[in-house]
Amino acid sequence: MTFKSAVFISCFAISTILSIHANAQKSPSGQMESTEGYLSFTVRTLSNSTGYSPKHVLSIWIKDAAGNFVISRKVMAAGMRKHLVKWVASSAYNTTTATTGATLNSHQMHSIVWDGRDHSGNPVEDGIYQVWIEYTSQNSANGSAAGPSHAVMFHKGPVPEHLTPPNQPYFTEMVLNWIPLGVGLTETPQHQSTISVSPNPFSDRTLLKIELNATSRVQVNVLNYAGAEISRLADDVAPMGTYSCLWDGTDEKGVKLSRGVYLIQVFVNGRSSVHKVMLH
Repeated sequence: MTFKSAVFISCFAISTILSIHANAQKSPSGQMESTEGYLSFTVRTLSNSTGYSPKHVLSIWIKDAAGNFVISRKVMAAGMRKHLVKWVASSAYNTTTATTGATLNSHQMHSIVWDGRDHSGNPVEDGIYQVWIEYTSQNSANGSAAGPSHAVMFHKGPVPEHLTPPNQPYFTEMVLNWIPLGVGLTETPQHQSTISVSPNPFSDRTLLKIELNATSRVQVNVLNYAGAEISRLADDVAPMGTYSCLWDGTDEKGVKLSRGVYLIQVFVNGRSSVHKVMLH
């Protein structure tokens, strides 16, 4: 992160904190709103050619506008976590519900999902939040310089948000979607689509239908209620018309899942919507 971008984030966070107290949405009862929904964020990392490059450790986590830790979403470091110095300072090593794994051997695309809850499982209030990403190829906790990091800010609330932040020296192809449950993101009328899931609730199988108004890239994932991917149902380029796919209530290995609430995440040309389904 450059000094200029760091100053921008700090100034933005300070002004946001003030505006949250003045303008935060409240329900008619006076309680703070906490919209149900899902954040999806993707980013590709690029090597900074230092230390043990291309090997590196990586973390992605969520902070609120005041800079308070909310939850970790991905920590790929195993026993080398201490070298993710910014993540450690923020999280105190908390990896509750996060995807975790070993040191990475190469740079790649990363995706995370967040269900709008903190690491204790409590819904967080609507407002400004930050997605932070950090990696390092050096012994940053033992005197070497900290690795690259970057933050993307977004507004969690009842209105969908789609961001494609500009590329940074070591972080590119970033896409962020905040999707309130049952709400889709559309860009222009010719790319609008209608999505239905039926029957819902279901016991044997449910049918997803997407009405496409143009040839589109379609991806369909099944998530558990914590936002972890269970199965990928589709990844296609589909012509204009009705696109359909079935889900039989099983995971990626074909194992029948237990009864409960699941989420079907649909991407149409990169725009996302999340739909709640009940498996009986």
